[in-house]
Amino acid sequence: MTTWRSAAAVVLLIAGGGLGLVSTLGLVVMRDWQDRVHYAGLSSFSVFLIALSILVRESFSLIGDKALATGVVMLLGGPVMLHVTLRSGRIRTLGDWRRNVDEERERR
Repeated sequence: MTTWRSAAAVVLLIAGGGLGLVSTLGLVVMRDWQDRVHYAGLSSFSVFLIALSILVRESFSLIGDKALATGVVMLLGGPVMLHVTLRSGRIRTLGDWRRNVDEERERR
C-alpha cells in the first residue's frame, strides 16, 4: 500500500474516532433527551468516516465494499431514525406533534 493511502486512511480513522468521541461526550453531558438525540446523530457521520478509512486502505474489495455499504446506510438512515425518534418523543410529551406549530400560526 502506498504512503499517501496509509496517511489518508489514518486521517479519516482519527477524524471518525474523534467525531464518535464528541458524539459520546455530547450524550453524556446534555441534560435533555432531545439534546442527546441531536448528538447521537453525529455518530452516523463517524461511522461513514471510518468506513471511508477502510475503503481507502482496502480499496474496492469485499471488505471495502461492505464498509462503504455500511457507511452509506448509516449516513442515509441516521437522520431518518433521528427524525422518527424526535417525533415520537414529541408526541409522547405533547400528545400531538403539531400542537405548538398550530398555536404559533394562530398568534401571527
